[in-house]
Amino acid sequence: MSQSSRPATRGHLRLAGLPVERRPVAESRAALLLRAAAAAVALVLLTCIAWIAAALALLPIAWRRAPVGVRLRPLRPREARIIPFHRPRQKALTR
Repeated sequence: MSQSSRPATRGHLRLAGLPVERRPVAESRAALLLRAAAAAVALVLLTCIAWIAAALALLPIAWRRAPVGVRLRPLRPREARIIPFHRPRQKALTR
């Protein structure tokens, strides 16, 4: 049961029409292969740059030969300290 009296809209929404047909762009296989090779080379270069940056960031640890996960000196055992409270001074009763 279709209602021909009302348009096919609902408030601000409208029904979508047919998609616009696009002409297929002919791209040769050689151009696609060239683009894929360029993307692979770019990916390899970015990976090498990332590895070099990570190595440079970790270089100070190797340079100082800092221990990783090991303390140089053991911590002293903690001891309880008693903090003395000052007794409030009693005001002299002067009358």
